[in-house]
Amino acid sequence: MRRYASMLYILAAVALTVVLGLLGFIPLALRWLLVLAVFVGLLVLIGRDVTGKMVESTRRGRTTTRFAPGRVDGVLIDLRNKVSLSRLQLVLWTVVVLSAWVTLALHRTIPIVQGRLAASADVTATVAGLLAAGEPTEADMSRAVTVLTQLMGQDPTAAGATMPAYSPLDITIPNEVLLALGISVASLAGAGAIKSNRAANEDGRATQIVENRAGRALEAAATAGAQVATMETTRVTLEAMSGGLEALDDPDAAERARLAEARLAELEPRLRAAEAAAARTEARAAEHAMHLVEVRAEAVGELHANAVPDEARWSDMLRGDTVANFDFADLGKIQMFLFTVVLVFAYAALVWSIMSMPAAAGILQAVPTMSLPPFSDSAVLTLGLSHGGYLATKTAA
Repeated sequence: MRRYASMLYILAAVALTVVLGLLGFIPLALRWLLVLAVFVGLLVLIGRDVTGKMVESTRRGRTTTRFAPGRVDGVLIDLRNKVSLSRLQLVLWTVVVLSAWVTLALHRTIPIVQGRLAASADVTATVAGLLAAGEPTEADMSRAVTVLTQLMGQDPTAAGATMPAYSPLDITIPNEVLLALGISVASLAGAGAIKSNRAANEDGRATQIVENRAGRALEAAATAGAQVATMETTRVTLEAMSGGLEALDDPDAAERARLAEARLAELEPRLRAAEAAAARTEARAAEHAMHLVEVRAEAVGELHANAVPDEARWSDMLRGDTVANFDFADLGKIQMFLFTVVLVFAYAALVWSIMSMPAAAGILQAVPTMSLPPFSDSAVLTLGLSHGGYLATKTAA
C-alpha cells in the first residue's frame, strides 16, 4: 500500500480540485484559494513521502518496521539535502499560475455542465447588465468595454473585431507569465548543470580554500605556541638568575637580582596573556581542522552537502553552495529571492483582484475567451537579470 501513496495523493487532489472548482455557490476568489491550498497540500504530502524513511521500533518485545514521514518541505530539498532556491521559485510560479488557470477553467465550465450557456450574441451588453445589476447605462457600457478589453486582450468594439464562440478552456497564459515560468525552469536546469560540474571536481578551488584556512590556523597556533615557549624559557632563566644572585654577598649582584625580579614581574602578565591567546589560537586551529574533516566527509566534490534531509534549513537558499562559502550569505541568491517573492505575490494579488471584482462570477462566464493578467516587460526583464546574476555568481563562486 505504501508504494501507491503518491498516486493516491494525486488522484485525491485532482478529485478535490474538480469538486471545489465546480461549487459555484462559493465565491470565486475563495475557490481559488481552496484550489491553491489543495495544490500546496499535495506538494506537502509528496514531500513527506519522498523524504520519509523506514524505521524500526520495539514494542512489547516485538520489533516492527514502519514508515516515518519526512519533512513537509521535502519537494524543495535537492540531492545535497539542502533547501533549493531554484525549486522554491519553480514551485511558487507553478502553483500560483496553474491553480488560477484551473479555477477559472472549472468555473467557466459550470454553465455548460448546468446546461445554461447564454445565447446572447451581445457580450458587451451582457457584461454591462451584470455590472449594473439591472438595466445598463452608457457608463455601464463603457465599463463593460474596459473589462472585456482587459479580460480578452482585445477591444470588442474595435472595427473588424469579431466575437469568438464560447470556449471555457480558452484561457490564455500571457507570454510574460510563460517567460517567467521558462526563466525559472532554465534557472533550475542551469543551476543543476553548474552544481554537477562542481560535484565532479573534488580538488577544486573551493576545497583548496578550506584547506588553506586550516593550514593558516595551524601555522598561527604553532607561532603562538613558540612565543609562549620562548617566554617560558626566559622566565626560567630570570628565576634562576635572581636566585643565584641573591646568594652572593655583593651589592652589584643584589642590584642585578633586583633587576631580574623586576623583569620577571613584568614578564608574568605578558606570559599569561600569551598563554590565553595561544589557547584561543589552538582552539580555532582545532575547529578548522574538525571543519575540514567534516567537509571532506560530507562534500560532493566542491559542493557542501548535508548527511540527511533533516539537516536542511531554509537559510540554505540564501547561502553559498561550495565548501568554502556555505557559511556565508550569497547576495545573488538574496536578490533573486526578493525579486521572485515580490513578483509572485504581486501577480497573485492581480489575479485576486480579477476574481473578486464586482460580478466577477457572471462576467467570467459570459466572456467567450479570456486571458490571465499579464505583467510588464520590465518585470520580466528584471526577473531575467536577477536569474542571470544568480547563475553568474554561482559559476564564479
